[in-house]
Amino acid sequence: MSEKENVKKTIEKLGYKIVYVPHGVIENYNACYKVVYKGRTFSPPAADKLGIPLNEIWISQKWKEFDKHILYHELREIEYRSRGYNMEQAHKLANKDVKEKFRGKPKHERLLRAINI
Repeated sequence: MSEKENVKKTIEKLGYKIVYVPHGVIENYNACYKVVYKGRTFSPPAADKLGIPLNEIWISQKWKEFDKHILYHELREIEYRSRGYNMEQAHKLANKDVKEKFRGKPKHERLLRAINI
């Protein structure tokens, strides 16, 4: 995903569907995915528990106003997993990318406070 490319357009190009689900369904995860990327399927263990269909990214309705930040994180995590990083490593690297991209932006700071990071 190029720096200037809109995250939702990238998701659309990849053939993924964004689904906003009731917070109670996904409250332990905030967001989750099950997608095919570069010919391989990637999903955190929670995706099967939640019953996420292939090529869907779920986000809690509670966090919809922050979806750009959350979707960017999910795409970065998927990219890192495709490079061979395990789930935990990919998650940490994606968190770092999000912090670098959105550092100092008021909306991102609100998200961090809201999810207690």
